[in-house]
Amino acid sequence: MKTKFQLFALVTMLALIGTAGFVAAQEPAAVPAPYEPKAVPVHPTLLKKYEEFFPAAVLKVTDGVWVARGYNRDNPVLIEGDDGLIVVDPGESVPAAEKVKSAYNASLDNIFDKKPVKAIIYTHHHDCHIKGASVFANEQTEIIGHDSLLSNMYSEWFGPVYPSRVEGGTKMVGALLQDAPVQDGEGWYSGYVLAGPQVFGPSGFLAPTKNIKEETDLTIAGVDVKLIPVAGETTDVLLVWLPQKEVLIQIAVVYEAFPAISTMRGSRLRDPLDYVNTLKIARGLNPEYLVTIHGPNPVTSEKENVNQYLTNFSDAIQFVNDQTLYYMNRGYTAGKMMDLIVLPPHLASSPYLQETYGSKEWNIVHIFRYYRGYYTGEIRDLFPQTTKSEAEMSAFLAEGEGDLASKARAALDINPEWALRLADDALLLEPDNPVAFETKKAAILTLAENTINSQARNTLLSDYLLMTGQARVKLSLDNPKLIYSRIDDYFVDLMPMATLHRIMAVSLNASKSMEKDILVSLKLNDIKTNDSNASEHYTLNVRKGILEVDPPSASKGELEIVTDSITWKQLVLGKLNPEDAVANGKVVISEGTPESFYSFMDLFN
Repeated sequence: MKTKFQLFALVTMLALIGTAGFVAAQEPAAVPAPYEPKAVPVHPTLLKKYEEFFPAAVLKVTDGVWVARGYNRDNPVLIEGDDGLIVVDPGESVPAAEKVKSAYNASLDNIFDKKPVKAIIYTHHHDCHIKGASVFANEQTEIIGHDSLLSNMYSEWFGPVYPSRVEGGTKMVGALLQDAPVQDGEGWYSGYVLAGPQVFGPSGFLAPTKNIKEETDLTIAGVDVKLIPVAGETTDVLLVWLPQKEVLIQIAVVYEAFPAISTMRGSRLRDPLDYVNTLKIARGLNPEYLVTIHGPNPVTSEKENVNQYLTNFSDAIQFVNDQTLYYMNRGYTAGKMMDLIVLPPHLASSPYLQETYGSKEWNIVHIFRYYRGYYTGEIRDLFPQTTKSEAEMSAFLAEGEGDLASKARAALDINPEWALRLADDALLLEPDNPVAFETKKAAILTLAENTINSQARNTLLSDYLLMTGQARVKLSLDNPKLIYSRIDDYFVDLMPMATLHRIMAVSLNASKSMEKDILVSLKLNDIKTNDSNASEHYTLNVRKGILEVDPPSASKGELEIVTDSITWKQLVLGKLNPEDAVANGKVVISEGTPESFYSFMDLFN
């Protein structure tokens, strides 16, 4: 069994490396017979998603627009114009694209024989979206991509960590077990939610002949196409909008599973708010049809359904992002906040937001590291252990008798880093354990004494003072607004309104606002004088645990606040009390009541 597994892994890896390098791959060797055991049980929810890819089919979106689902890892889209065709994301390889082309010809009366492909559009640089281009292109075909598509490709994929990307990608997509697909309860492979079967082979990638830097309107084969550069999974994403048909074609910002801001194959840290900002643009288009280029159900119809889909996906990302920051600002680590961050019920129950691809916990860790970096704030994590050291620590624990605190005490003379971690673990389980407390103190002092790193020493000793109650200055992590209020006025004056409103968003108390849907109008009466380019009107929507600023097509709020920009900053940052601001005339409530204004501001802490 081991030999068969290794041989298949090698064959698959070589095939991936060959095709990813844009060179014709050799015909792969015969795949060994499926290895034992014959079956690995699949969770019913996951199995159902996999089965939805079958049978592969060409699905009609609306007149002149189709999507091919289940023929390879992506869902290539075909748009018919007056005298030609447009293909969006042609597939993962030459053989995969050939399958798609044959399927389109079979379903649409040999359409590729009747009309030439005028353009191929790449939505982003990921391999499964670009490698089938040569199957559809002719000498006159324009290849359209984001201006940074190539630079992203070589920095994110074909770069110093390419072998690691291949290893991670091979594992992530299930390539090592695809030879044993689940059928009638037998087998191993059940897709990876965003795709069913994969078709490896040589690449037909063609470099873009037209690069899109900014929002661009084109007419291709008589079809009006708007291309909108945005960011999500990558920074080279193009939204494809067909205004006459009200069709939005996209991927890399939304799909039918809980969002995965990070990826198992590895990538640079992604900005969670890139997704949110892009989805706001998508929602503002108000599509009648949404086509997702991954997943078993790529077509969503009717404006209300599409808007709910896009909004829920956006809200799920923003909720986890903002709540992670909410708890970060109170001194919580990623591990300590995981159980505290609970999705609003309407998101948790959404069939398209189940954790079949992404994970709330993964995203919390990703978001924490995105904003803060490696260091968690727990001083024991100043000393990351090697795998061998972790094993030695476990072996040490397994020897003899005694509880965890006594083991931590015994470790002091062997390795103070171990002692710190073990004592910390003991205190997590028993916060009042005196042996563990004294051991942690001793470990901190020993490590501080012996380190040559000034930052490590300062951090260790700062935490020692805090844990022993000797710190002269209170950090106020239980009251982040107090910390915001201490920002120097000079920096407050220069603070962009977008930054201010992000501070406001991550200060929202989710438990207080979970049942709220409040729309507030904000008018800043000094903006034209101070900054003629800035907006003087904002709409603030507190909606079931998140704050969204300027939601698309928002009506006038039930509460209207009129003030100047400095007063508003002082209110949000806790420098000014809402009641005082109304009493001294700095804030005027033109719609609603002062009490409703106080209640609104009380949602943020």
